Amino acid sequence: MLKDLFNGFPDPYFPTILFNLVILVALVDTLVTRLAGRKGGDTPIATGDRGSFMLIQVCGFIGILAALSLRRLYWGLLPAAKQYFGLLLVPLGIFVRSWAIIKLGRFFSRIVEIETGHILITSGPYRWLRHPAYTGMLITDLGFGLALGSGPGALLLVVLISAATLYRIRVEEKILIQRFGDEYRSYMQHTRRLFPGW
Repeated sequence: MLKDLFNGFPDPYFPTILFNLVILVALVDTLVTRLAGRKGGDTPIATGDRGSFMLIQVCGFIGILAALSLRRLYWGLLPAAKQYFGLLLVPLGIFVRSWAIIKLGRFFSRIVEIETGHILITSGPYRWLRHPAYTGMLITDLGFGLALGSGPGALLLVVLISAATLYRIRVEEKILIQRFGDEYRSYMQHTRRLFPGW
């Protein structure tokens, strides 16, 4: 049964590479968020996550499970080139996400909150995008979806993660407007939400 799961991958080493990428992404994300994020001691002065962090986690879990299930059923099996393209997207996505988190530094938090002394970061990837960490996350998830080999599975994963992310962005931007007012509104006028042109 387990052997059947690997049928349709481009070569025998592909599942091993994919598994190692999953481990690498988890390690890099954990390391970057711990090193760059708040070290403790700073008091949040405004919070308003509204379950958005948990929603992203749940949608990601359901999306990955669905993509794996559809892959197991060989539904919409993708050609090898698209699966390899997915593998290439994963490190690109984790690079964009890591760059954004490092640029935020101590202001990075997994839940939506504003802390004492919070400033608006507008350099690095934030020069062009308001939420580049989410851009990186979406690229990574698309990469995993394509690499898993099911077109419908990849689409479902991206739709679920995108919906949760857009909800998170609405929550986050509301609290940022409350904190920074016209400064953030002005910033919104010359940047894009997630991708150039959008």
